[in-house]
Amino acid sequence: MNQIWKLMIVVACPTIALAQTSSESAPYKPVVPAPTIATPYGSPYGGYLGYTGASTAAGSAMNGMSNMMSAAGQRNLSNSAAAVNLTQAQRNEIQNRNMATNTYFQMRAANTAARDAERGPPPTMAQLARIAKAGVPKPLSPGEMDHVKGRLNWPSALQEPGFESQRSEIDQLFVKRARYGGLDYADQMKARQTVESMFGRLKDQVGEIPPQDYVACRTFLQSVMYAATKTELN
Repeated sequence: MNQIWKLMIVVACPTIALAQTSSESAPYKPVVPAPTIATPYGSPYGGYLGYTGASTAAGSAMNGMSNMMSAAGQRNLSNSAAAVNLTQAQRNEIQNRNMATNTYFQMRAANTAARDAERGPPPTMAQLARIAKAGVPKPLSPGEMDHVKGRLNWPSALQEPGFESQRSEIDQLFVKRARYGGLDYADQMKARQTVESMFGRLKDQVGEIPPQDYVACRTFLQSVMYAATKTELN
């Protein structure tokens, strides 16, 4: 007898494992209970296979009670199937949200990696220092400004009468700068506005000034702007 049970267990185990594997990999199918067909004769096929119902009033009453109990069981089975289906639907919704979230962050990570690859490695501190130094306008040389008295030696194109009022205002500010070692915020803003006004007038005359003179005037104004405000000319 024990050998028969052992043989049945050996045969049944692979079958159970195969069923579990297939159920895990197969897509979910909604639970739908089989319908129960009740007849007045107590059998789903009573009308076709012959009369098998009760022959007395008591038997009919018991047959009706049996049908009521069957209907109650059917209702419980349908409710449980609906609960299983609802639980599975909630599970699918959670999985879909999780997949959407993971996909979003994977796409963002891929986008960031692609941008980093296109941008290349970040510059080193030495490279940043060289870039910053190269971008700063050159200081005014002793030939361009008397650093003791603050007097400026303007290029010839900027000595034209059209620049006279602006030159006078910048000269006064630079004398004040040499005397006090710098300019306050209000004077810096005044110097910025005046230099930008001169540069705007210079650009209006770009077709009338030789290219080398235009470049020299622009470079001079950049140095004047940086010396007065520590900012660059746009």
